[in-house]
Amino acid sequence: MKNIQVKIPDIEWFRENIPCQNACPVHTDVSGYVGLIAQGRFDEAYALNRQANLFPEILGRICTRRCESACRLGRVGAPVSICFLKRAAADFADSKQRHRPQRPRRRETVAVVGAGPAGMAAAHDLAIMGYGVTVYEALPYVGGMLVVGIPAYRLPRPVVYDAVKELEDLGVDVRLNTPVGKDIGLEDLRRQYDVVLIAAGAHKPEKLGIPGEALDGVIHGVTFMRRVNIEPDFSLQGKRVVVIGGGHTAIDCVRSAVRIGASKVYMLYRRTAAEMTITAEEIEEAEEEGVEIQYLVAPVRVHTVDGRTVSSLECLRNELGEPDAGGRRRPVPIRGSEFTLQIDTLIPAVSQAPDTSFLPLEAGLEMSRWDRLAVDPTTFMSSVSGVFAVGDFITGPRDVIEVIADGRKAALSIDRYLSGAEKPQPRASLCGVGQSFGRSTEYDKIAKQRMPTLARELRNSLEREVELGYTPQQAMAEATRCLQCQYNIAIDGERCTLCNGCVDVCPHRLIKMVPLADVDGEEGLADLAEEDPSLEDAMVMALDEDKCIRCGLCVQRCPTKAISMTRFEMEDPDQRWYISRWRDGASIGSNVVVNPNGRSHK
Repeated sequence: MKNIQVKIPDIEWFRENIPCQNACPVHTDVSGYVGLIAQGRFDEAYALNRQANLFPEILGRICTRRCESACRLGRVGAPVSICFLKRAAADFADSKQRHRPQRPRRRETVAVVGAGPAGMAAAHDLAIMGYGVTVYEALPYVGGMLVVGIPAYRLPRPVVYDAVKELEDLGVDVRLNTPVGKDIGLEDLRRQYDVVLIAAGAHKPEKLGIPGEALDGVIHGVTFMRRVNIEPDFSLQGKRVVVIGGGHTAIDCVRSAVRIGASKVYMLYRRTAAEMTITAEEIEEAEEEGVEIQYLVAPVRVHTVDGRTVSSLECLRNELGEPDAGGRRRPVPIRGSEFTLQIDTLIPAVSQAPDTSFLPLEAGLEMSRWDRLAVDPTTFMSSVSGVFAVGDFITGPRDVIEVIADGRKAALSIDRYLSGAEKPQPRASLCGVGQSFGRSTEYDKIAKQRMPTLARELRNSLEREVELGYTPQQAMAEATRCLQCQYNIAIDGERCTLCNGCVDVCPHRLIKMVPLADVDGEEGLADLAEEDPSLEDAMVMALDEDKCIRCGLCVQRCPTKAISMTRFEMEDPDQRWYISRWRDGASIGSNVVVNPNGRSHK
């Protein structure tokens, strides 16, 4: 029976073998900047981080951490705290060069509708490309949901304003308090600019659709958070609050309600904690602050005593059924499980939608069946030439890092549309690095560093940040836990004598000598033993990449130099996939090309 699954590496394999970077929507060179932090090189870590995600100081506080879910170390223990390290790079960098040198000024101009994360990312890149960029923002602030949707105790406003100041430095003309559709129309923008990019976000609340939702005392999550964030005197109607939902807006609502005077706050979620999109740390912090989370509960009806104001919420309990189209198990109501909560304020925080009312019918823009602007998923162009759209406006609410990725891809697409430039080709190589890159076999004795937080009794302000950030020493210790997955062990079958020396020294016993007949998973290789009788008793060396810590002991032990340590380097401008040569002290970015014969040229 063939039970050893193998893969002959190609470029996609090497990308996938760096799971954190592959999972990141902007493909941040995680192993690169984390490795720099381990050495205390925070300036370089910050610069490398900014190449991909633009706003490390922001995302280091609010990112949804897809990289950590994918982290190889998490398969055998606790993943590296990549998000906290991103913040550390920003906290301790002495020099924060904000942008790359701009290209020569071009004559074409671009209007961006919306100054949220997607619009800012696109405007940033288009300005660097040399285009004249004007941003139209309905709010009196740059930042969109970063300012009106996320509370300051999670994302301090000076952090946002400092990060977005770069738009001014790049010469972007930002026009605040200028809603498109009122002060200026979309057709006006089309006449004045070569391209219009709509990045207006998703600020319209989605409703629960239950009886009583229109009563006084019901305020939807996105509206509640906007009032919390921009109205200094905003207060609750009564002291008993229920928030419906299990996402980022819901958790922000419950924690904000505590801070503005609620005496009892419930968070009701129709599934279990495992299906929530928020982090375990956020749940823990909310519960520390007095929030009561009830799982497998759904609202049924809002009741009133006086016919005008909410008085109670009727709910029922669920159990989990079969998975839905998204893979999460469906909540199924339990008959006879109804119960009632006495409340003063109900905050449904289940989702948001884009407001498309400013799009004129005469523009001829094609809409999707969800009443959203339809765009080409690759180019982000709408059905009208020169009109692009991006971010939450075309998809509904998503993570900040996802819409930043969309904004940057849209900027590349707009550049190709205006300049006629061809799609750049990826470049990749494998470079030898000697016996080791310095990994200690004691790495697993370093404890995962906890994020220091504000004492519970001090969490009574909307402004005071709860997560205090790592110290430099904590950041360096946590970064040392990284397995540095851009490094790989290569075994040359022509030189290998099957001496088993590598098997003996491997601290995690992940190198094995196995019969070729047991190998499966790669076309051609798996059938060699059957096709060539002389290979019936052949043995091969197999290495489990999931457990390799890149210590280099096998490289040092091999008597024939059949084993080597290599580093994967990559430049893919179209996908913004870069892996740098940071350990050599070289400039950030690779200039290595793989030719058809497989030899590298610098």
